[in-house]
Amino acid sequence: MIGQDRHDENSWRPQPRFSASIISARQLRNFNDAGGIAVNFDVMKAMKPDINISGSQSELLSFWETRSASGFITQPKFSANLLTVRFITSGHIIYSHRGGDVLGSRTHATLAGFEGIKDVCASRALSSISGTIAVKTLIAANKALTGNDHAGLPSLSPVAEMTTPGMMALFCTVKLVKSQINDSMQQPDLILPMIQEIMSYQLLSAWPRLENKPLNESTPASSCRLNLAVDYIHANLSSELTLADIASIAGISVRSLQDKFRKEIGRTPIQFIIDQRLERAHHDLLSAAKATWSISDIARHWGFVHMSDFGQRYRRLFGCSPSDTRREAPFTR
Repeated sequence: MIGQDRHDENSWRPQPRFSASIISARQLRNFNDAGGIAVNFDVMKAMKPDINISGSQSELLSFWETRSASGFITQPKFSANLLTVRFITSGHIIYSHRGGDVLGSRTHATLAGFEGIKDVCASRALSSISGTIAVKTLIAANKALTGNDHAGLPSLSPVAEMTTPGMMALFCTVKLVKSQINDSMQQPDLILPMIQEIMSYQLLSAWPRLENKPLNESTPASSCRLNLAVDYIHANLSSELTLADIASIAGISVRSLQDKFRKEIGRTPIQFIIDQRLERAHHDLLSAAKATWSISDIARHWGFVHMSDFGQRYRRLFGCSPSDTRREAPFTR
């Protein structure tokens, strides 16, 4: 999707269906040269690319899904009067913008234009669904919604919390359209204008307006960094976790990470990780799916090597021993 300007087909071209699985530096170069999408992909140094992208794009709308084990960095190939709405289902994304960083995660969707973006950095284990729409389309929709022929595009926030019914409905629409759009791309004159109109009205109705106040530690962007850290911990509880990795994922220093956990959660990151692992162990002790697992198997799975230490921590948190919990499990009755 290219807005008002035309570009060569290597930069952008309409594609009812596109799909790529990129697992080498050579494939990455070839995709950038001939992929026909609006951004160039790259990965961090010493990182082998592992990127999967599929979707559809036309002059009216673009929808695509991205999955990446390696993470990646993208840069726009050209300037265009477009807005991209992105919903993160795992991992996170950081938009480096001339006005500051914008963070997207499972709890915060993002809305970003091409104008002023330096790059977009996606974390490892990323999964997202995105859609792009022209600014002029949203302006026309806003005039229709408000009945004001002089209405422009309202000041929309770069992030939106995924807690309101309107935002959840918008996510479901983008997800549904992405899964069914391929056939519709073959008949743009009949189907796409209606989809475009519905998407525009939904986005304008659900998306929060930008508040003109300075960023500080209590803003959603600050909370979003903590959410990124918490999401990463939850996704990797059964794996090795380091404070340096967690802080890097959140885009902050280890000291800031520790301060945020103490101030906003009331525990250190290490205490939070241990408690979350104990919660998972508690769940497994009660789960019929883990009935054949011994208590020590469950403890080791969640990173507890010494059973005496596991038992003491478990008792402090739940007020009983792991064996007491196992005896109370429904499948033992």
